Amino acid sequence: MKENREQTSKQSVSRRQFLVGAGLAGLGVAGAGIAGCAPASQSSGDAGAASAGTADSASLANNPLGANAAVNWTFLTPPEDIAEDQIKGTEDVDVLVVGCGFAGAIASVTAAEQGAKTLCIDKQDTWSGRGGHITAYGSKIVKQYAGEGWFQEADYSHVVRRLIEWATGRVKEPLMWQFAKKSGACMDWLVDLVADSGLHPTLWAGFYKGPDYTEEPITHFFYDDSTDFVYLDGVSTGLGMAVLIPAVIAEGEKLGVEYRYSTPCARLVRDGDGPVTGAIVGEEGNYTKINAKSVIIAAGDYLDDDEMRSRYQPFTWHADSRLYIPFGISTGDLHKQALWVGGAMQESEPHCATIHLESGAQSYNFLHVNKNGERFMNEDVNTQSKSCVKSYQPEGKAFTIYDANSLEKFAQSCNDGISGGISSDQQYRRYGVPFDMEVELKLREAKIEQGLLFQADTLDELAEKAGIDAEGLKATVARYNELAAKGNDDDFGKRPEILWPVDTPPFFAGQLVSTLLAASGGLRQDTACHVLDEENNAIEGLYVCGAAGGEYFSNDYPTICPGTNHGRCLTFGRIAGINAAGGDADKEIPDLEIPSGNMPEEDRINTVTPSKL
Repeated sequence: MKENREQTSKQSVSRRQFLVGAGLAGLGVAGAGIAGCAPASQSSGDAGAASAGTADSASLANNPLGANAAVNWTFLTPPEDIAEDQIKGTEDVDVLVVGCGFAGAIASVTAAEQGAKTLCIDKQDTWSGRGGHITAYGSKIVKQYAGEGWFQEADYSHVVRRLIEWATGRVKEPLMWQFAKKSGACMDWLVDLVADSGLHPTLWAGFYKGPDYTEEPITHFFYDDSTDFVYLDGVSTGLGMAVLIPAVIAEGEKLGVEYRYSTPCARLVRDGDGPVTGAIVGEEGNYTKINAKSVIIAAGDYLDDDEMRSRYQPFTWHADSRLYIPFGISTGDLHKQALWVGGAMQESEPHCATIHLESGAQSYNFLHVNKNGERFMNEDVNTQSKSCVKSYQPEGKAFTIYDANSLEKFAQSCNDGISGGISSDQQYRRYGVPFDMEVELKLREAKIEQGLLFQADTLDELAEKAGIDAEGLKATVARYNELAAKGNDDDFGKRPEILWPVDTPPFFAGQLVSTLLAASGGLRQDTACHVLDEENNAIEGLYVCGAAGGEYFSNDYPTICPGTNHGRCLTFGRIAGINAAGGDADKEIPDLEIPSGNMPEEDRINTVTPSKL
């Protein structure tokens, strides 16, 4: 059976490829020696692990993959079995969790709650995590804030349909509904779990509130009394995953979970087409075989593996930088190991990536220009879209342009519920707390010191400092001010209430830096969090949760629910933990009732009798 699986893996190279264009050229597969985007001129000869076979146009004429069918991906080929004499011991557990990030921490404590003897391993010397936003629908906190009059609770049926529309239907819709129904109860469980840890749960007030692009008020985060709520380049104190994951692990330890670090998983154990029965862990010459009734993959994504990144997410090579902590660990180890025992990656490709304007200057919703000084978009949109659009500008460069009065106007618009959003409003602003100008000015100074924000008394001087064409910038600013005075954006249709002139020095130019945060695509899964094979059959004993799981996103990351990546870690981590321990998550986690409403009367159009006069 092992031979058959190897043959299947090797055959899959020719029938399930994806790569933009005819080859690897321009994807920077070997990297550039820095955490960022390789030059567009990099040749396919730099690909390293992936190699192109020889094939002429005639042989590929009837192959829907075209020249991509000639690419060989080395990670799809299983390595040799680990010799028995390399295995120095065995252990028995009920549930083995591989990976100790947020998903692994949630899955392990959940399995232990079910009475399972649980071991959670990680190849690093401690747990890992970053950020802090967590999406959950209809939690007690959401209902509390809605009841207090802060907002009208979202129409979750509509939210799911918006997410499906964003993915153009290339997702597994039952997973979307599973999340919608279970995420609120999972958040309520988490709040109770860490209630004695000194952490405070709350909702983020900075979500985007525009009429065309709207984020939903369902983003949670946790903080302790030491925080100043400042967030800079992925780093904050006293809030987010930095305090939440240790609190969850502490609860796991009370329940008897063993967290074992510096312990890589080398190979999943499966006999033929039977169940997964454990894993071989450790390093060459000193392996241990862990016999387990169930294994949960919670090992994160694969963006530090250049070959996998090029295979599944070629667009990500456009990103300017990467921001995930710690660097270099997201190498897709468990994706590969699942594939080697018969698992399958999600069918929809390319996988979506989370790319935000995270590492550069705040984008706000001010005038955006490229290096030629040309305006190229309606700036009233989300950070993911801005990151992607700017990639197609000359040299991939873009800047946000504003003046001495702009920041005050933006702050007021956030307080008034007109503006907001990731990389614009403050990352951890709470309800009842106004936009903090003191904090924002400190962040402005930090970006100036980093060489990402430029200040000048004239547009000519600003252009010189930032490397923008001066004549182009002055012409664009003049046109923008003309539109602001008119009160209508004839060029890009931006809302007039946020169309502020750029006319009072000092002037500012903030460089926008598209930042790769996560690969939001992975292994094929069902609603019980089983890993599936190529025929969509569940592999008994093998589960997946968090960033390693797939089929929830496609093409592009939908920011309408900020914190969905972490929301999946929580919800599917809990579902996987219950099911892997022999429980029934569908019965044990309460469902949120999601009504489906009729179309509003004012939106209806009678096509027989005029009704809008």
